[in-house]
Amino acid sequence: MNCDDTDYEVLASQIESLLKRPDGALQIRDEKTRRRLVEGARKLAESLEFPRETYRRIQYSHLVLPLAVVGVDTGVFSALASENRPFCSTELAKKTGVDTQLLRRLLRYYQATDMISQVAVDTYQSSPVANVLSSDNHSDSLRFTHKITAQGSSNLPDWLRSIQYSCPVGVSPTAWTSSIPSELDPFTYLKHNPWALKLFQSHMMAQRVGRKSLMDAFDFKKHLNTQDISSSTFLFVDIGGGTGSQSLAFRKQYSKLPGRVALQDRPEVVERVKPMFANIENIEAEVYDFSTTPQPIRGARVYYMRNIFHAWADAKCVEILLNIKAGMTEQSVLMIDEIAIPETNAKGQAAQHDLEVMICVGGVERTEGQWASLLSGVGLIVHEIVKYDEDYEDALIIAGLA
Repeated sequence: MNCDDTDYEVLASQIESLLKRPDGALQIRDEKTRRRLVEGARKLAESLEFPRETYRRIQYSHLVLPLAVVGVDTGVFSALASENRPFCSTELAKKTGVDTQLLRRLLRYYQATDMISQVAVDTYQSSPVANVLSSDNHSDSLRFTHKITAQGSSNLPDWLRSIQYSCPVGVSPTAWTSSIPSELDPFTYLKHNPWALKLFQSHMMAQRVGRKSLMDAFDFKKHLNTQDISSSTFLFVDIGGGTGSQSLAFRKQYSKLPGRVALQDRPEVVERVKPMFANIENIEAEVYDFSTTPQPIRGARVYYMRNIFHAWADAKCVEILLNIKAGMTEQSVLMIDEIAIPETNAKGQAAQHDLEVMICVGGVERTEGQWASLLSGVGLIVHEIVKYDEDYEDALIIAGLA
């Protein structure tokens, strides 16, 4: 479509009018339309840039995360979000304890980068961005990224050069392990640093906020072999299930199905979650190391694993898959709940996750073809790949014995 200057002026006026809405956030009922507008607006903004604007946008991107953390640590965002009204810098300085002159410089940056809104001279108000950053989980997630992930990201150019741009294939060394004063691999580092583990757990929780739930998007009954199910049948084995959120969700949604649900994880995790299951019928927790031991539960209808394989290169994934396969029968399926990147036109979220796991643990977010190849290599065949969140490329890879 060809547009003259008048058409652009009309479009600009429409956009400005939408952005002046008093609620500060546009409410769009149709999710597909919302996604189209988000993606279209981003691409339009970048296509309108002059080269100097593109260069400066990328050059100064390194300021966004540390300054967002400053806003979180000082309480600037939470103070603004606490009341639906404007604040002057003097009042905010009293609330946060930040020097007024420094605070004014910070507020100017936050306004210029749309983290907050400026309503008058030296007068500021919260915004949708500030409201998000004021939540505890999002705040700790930012701190985790700044203190952990970003260290490896800053080191990435030198690290990749040092390994002659070969693809990382293990948890150590990585760009992250090469950037911190520790000999520990990332998993052991978290275990020995409670502050880092706490931030990591908040980081993982924040990552799921607003994302679609597998249980809401996928009907297990259509894929479960329900023939000959009895009270002793294992319906759902949640391998590496952590706090048991998926086990609990499965049992709640399919409460009328007979059979057992089992969560498997490390000893310290099982010890923590067992009291949660004490009064819940047909859910049990047991210690199991999927990386070294063949699956002890044989013939379960579903073996389920979420966000596990992306932390490991193919060689280790093969070992894990062979251990799981040892428990499978013809009635069993393996359901892998992870990102499945399409072969063309990947989304930014998935591509970012891929590089994040590469930087931290030498892992990989796999394409649909890579999943098929990995599974076929151990004698499993992909029955179906069900995408349930288009923004993140979250998918359920359903596989069975070949």
